[in-house]
Parts: sequence; structure tokens; C-alpha cells
Amino acid sequence: MAEPAKEISIVVCPATVKHCRQSEASILPFDDGRLFLGYSDFYGGNWRDAGAARIMGMWSEDEGETWSAPFLIQDNIGKLNVMEASLLRLPSGRVLLSFMRKDAEGSGAKPGGLLHPMLRFSDDECRTWWEPVQITQGDAYWCSTNDRFLLLSTGRILLSVGESKAGCHVWLSDDDGATWRMSSENIHPPDGVRYAEPTVVELAGGTVAMFIRTDTGFIHVAHSRDGGDTWEMHNDWGPASTYSPCMVRRVPDSNDLLLIWNNHGIRSNLTAATSSDDGASWENYRILEEQESWPMARSHTYPSLAFLHGNAHMTYWETHPHPDAGRLFHLVYRRQPVSWFYERAERRAPVYDPAKNELSAKTIYDGEA
Repeated sequence: MAEPAKEISIVVCPATVKHCRQSEASILPFDDGRLFLGYSDFYGGNWRDAGAARIMGMWSEDEGETWSAPFLIQDNIGKLNVMEASLLRLPSGRVLLSFMRKDAEGSGAKPGGLLHPMLRFSDDECRTWWEPVQITQGDAYWCSTNDRFLLLSTGRILLSVGESKAGCHVWLSDDDGATWRMSSENIHPPDGVRYAEPTVVELAGGTVAMFIRTDTGFIHVAHSRDGGDTWEMHNDWGPASTYSPCMVRRVPDSNDLLLIWNNHGIRSNLTAATSSDDGASWENYRILEEQESWPMARSHTYPSLAFLHGNAHMTYWETHPHPDAGRLFHLVYRRQPVSWFYERAERRAPVYDPAKNELSAKTIYDGEA
């Protein structure tokens, strides 16, 4: 029997004062064990979202054990930057690369700025790329983030996006990315609530679930039963979270979901959990990066997730203050066996057996008999 792959946790792209933010990545796995990594390189000494940035790449030939030197995938064609790679392989073998082209951060007549998802194709396993084309139509701040592609079992491609007027939605393609249209009925936040950077996953029965970044203290979840064309709110009581994006994928050869998110009121305690009932409940909480001090020495967010050969391959950023740059963002690569996410730590016996006893929330908090 083959030995299980060892766990890996490394800073694969360290930041410097000039290249101050190495962040928002996506990994494309190959059956032969190669991993192709695309990520945002803020190369101009300004780590903020309007800073100069481009898409860089790296290869691993050995499932994350070692990595190549970085190389350019997409130069900065935006008035401000390009950032936030998403990678997807089609059944034909063609690879899709999406990234965000930022032309305005937001001022004047367009307070939301100008941000467009762009698309490139590769027909030779990421060695060369077609010229970029724009996915969206109309000027707006079409805000997506890294690792947001989803290929449905029907062959439809979804790219999840948030926009102030359109709400949280998807751009969808039924012709392998040649043409795109926006979903017809979308999810809008309640008054006084902010939504952003949704991500989507196909559930076992074909329903598509959208997990939404909110400022309510919880992840909100919407459902689509027609492949992402129309959406309805499913619940607003998802796992507790700060205002940061999450990542959710189906575990290969399983109906389970794997969720990675900041299970905290701040961008700390990067946590993983599994669900065996389409997200109705979550268990097997495992901490990927814990809060180590206050004030926080570092924090972690913007996860990506891919699977290969029984392993989960993840990226996320690690950020900390810096006296010269103000802040540095390093890109972390993490490899864990999928089995790790199901391991339970030994705990004391519960006070009651929930399978046999009923104990209401009112009883717990009010102390009623």
C-alpha cells in the first residue's frame, strides 16, 4: 500500500517591499501529479486593491513538494491592475483562465469603480494562451475573486460574481466559454447588509448552492435549481463568519462538501468543516491557521481549493504589518490528505446525548429545568 502523502504548509510566494502582495490564487491539478498555480503579484510597492498587479504562475512537478521559479501569465492590461486568477479544465482538455481587470477603484459618476472578469484559453496545457476577452457586458464593478469557476455535470460553466445593482449572480456559458450571459434572477442583500464575492458548488442532486460573503456575522446561502439561471435565498444562518470570502467544493467520489472560511469575527482562525447533508449542518471542524495572539501577529484569508490523488491542495494569503511596506501579503500553499478533514480530536463526553435527550436553546440560556 502506498504511503500517504505528507502534509505540506509553506510560503510558496513570499512578499517583499516592492512585490508587497502575493495573493488570491488558483491551482489546476494534472493527473500526472503536476500542479499549475496562478496568483496575483502586486509588483509596484502598493498592496491595496488599486495597486499595480499582474498574474504570475508557478509549476510543481511533484504534487506540491517543490515549485518552479515564478513566470508571467498575464501582464497588467488594466488602468490599475489585473488580479485574482481562476483556473478550470474542460473535458476537451482546454484550460480556462479568468482574471479581473481593474480600470477604476471607484469615484465620481461610478462610485463602484470599473472591474471586469476577463478570459483566456490554453490548448497546450497552460504553456501558451489566447488573447484575453471580456466575459461581462456593460461598465460596472463586476466583483469576483480567485478560484471561482465551476463546471456543472451538465457541462455548463459558472463564474460567480457580485455587483451592487445586479446582486450576487453568475455569468454562465453553455459553449465551453465562447459566449457568456448573466443569470436572470439574482440575489440582493437586505437593506443595510453588504454582500460580496460569492462562490458556487453543485450539490449531489444537481441543485447549485451559492455561499455569500456578508457583513451579518454569517455566511448566507442561496440555491438554484436550473443550473444557475435563477436564484432564491435558502438560508441566512450559515456558519458564523467575518466579512471575508469562503471556499466550498464537493469532495471527490463523495456527496460531502468541504468548506474553508474564517470562523471568527475577524480574519483569523482559518477553519475547515465538512457537511454530509448539502450544507444543512457542519461537523469535523479543523483549524488550518489559528489565532496566535492579540493584537494579531498575522491573519489568513482568500482560500482556494483543488483535489488530486486523495489530497486537498489549498492556497490562502498570510498578512502582517511591515514597517516599510505598511503590510505584506505572502501566499501560502497547503497540502493535506482528504482524510485529515474527517479526523476527530478526542473530547470529553457530552453532558447529554442529543440522540436521546431534548435540550432547547431557551433551557440552555435561561437555566430552566
